[in-house]
Amino acid sequence: MEKKIAIDFGASRIKSISFTSRNKILDHFETVGSNYFKNKPINPIFFYKSFLEHLNYYDKNISFSKIILCSEMHGFSLLNNKNNKLSNYLSWRYQRNTPEIKNILKKLSEKKFQNLTGLKPRDGLPIINWLLKKNSNKKNFTLCGIGEILCVMGGKYCGNLHSTYAQSTGFFKLNNKYFLNEKVFLNNISSNKKNLIGTFLFKGKTKYISGGYGDLQAALYGSKIKKNEILINMGTGSQIILKNSKKVKHFEKRNYFNEIISCKTHIPSGRSLNIIAEKIDKLTNKKKSFWKIFNNISLNELEQCKDLIDLDYLKLKKFLNTNKYKKNYKDFITIVLKSYCDQYVNYVNALPLKKYKLKNIILLGGIPRQIPIIKRYFKNKTNLNTIINKSIVDETLIGLVKLSKYNL
Repeated sequence: MEKKIAIDFGASRIKSISFTSRNKILDHFETVGSNYFKNKPINPIFFYKSFLEHLNYYDKNISFSKIILCSEMHGFSLLNNKNNKLSNYLSWRYQRNTPEIKNILKKLSEKKFQNLTGLKPRDGLPIINWLLKKNSNKKNFTLCGIGEILCVMGGKYCGNLHSTYAQSTGFFKLNNKYFLNEKVFLNNISSNKKNLIGTFLFKGKTKYISGGYGDLQAALYGSKIKKNEILINMGTGSQIILKNSKKVKHFEKRNYFNEIISCKTHIPSGRSLNIIAEKIDKLTNKKKSFWKIFNNISLNELEQCKDLIDLDYLKLKKFLNTNKYKKNYKDFITIVLKSYCDQYVNYVNALPLKKYKLKNIILLGGIPRQIPIIKRYFKNKTNLNTIINKSIVDETLIGLVKLSKYNL
């Protein structure tokens, strides 16, 4: 029976599984993700070597020729079509907050950027970094996500770019056409579930790579969310997702194959919690002391807490350079958990729950699985039935396995 590989190039972890043509999962493997580089440009060789590490792991025990993948969104590399060289990969964490960027954001807001693309203009979007380039109006480049990078470096890229990734860059309209006045990238845009990215030569044998989906859409496809449910993904990055194409206050729009969904994105989550954890662990000189305290906060302590803190990554870094939190670590971490939970609760309670007949909250990701009190707090504060998806395998990988029937 033929074996296949599914890989999710996430921010904190690169996760993969091997599975059969009947979707039986055989094995799994993980390596460090691009979050290791924080807000720095990333040499594409990192993704190439990581990909080889995963292929070598499975090659020891099984034979495979087909791979399906998804990746973090809002990152990009440029392939120079004149010399066939790839630029460094700039992830969504590449934020600089300069006066020039603020000026670009202002101009895009004035031009109703969100109405055109579904995205709010923000520092770190690929289009922002593109517009800073002097050659941004030339047709010399091919736009590449991580899947495209792998094919360019190790095989042959066929030119397809999936809309679930492409739209997240800010270059494209919601209907998948180019947002810019003229076509500046030489890619074909696909919104179908079937999407061949290209080939990759591994130990003298050709492997076929498909997918190239955004990780948000892959997770949604693997979660079985219904229209009366709210999906909250709590990972390194975080989103609230509705299977609803109507305009929702504070929410953006995303391509979901041939549908449109509503999302609240860029919610402070694992990335912010991890820098707090690093600081607390360093101060206490104990590994994982932050997470131990985090996991032992009671529901009563959480509900009685009155203080809040802004978990925005850049603001949080400045706050951690002060001494305001060093008197009582338990109290400070309780404030962090309260702030973390309330940001979601406030967005959910602001939704027209009756109008959209929303009844359930589905929590995805390792954070709610490790901190089950989050579920109880959400249920008490929203009056909605709250469910933690306890699948051992990440929803992105489950989604890829399901999508493999269209590709592999």
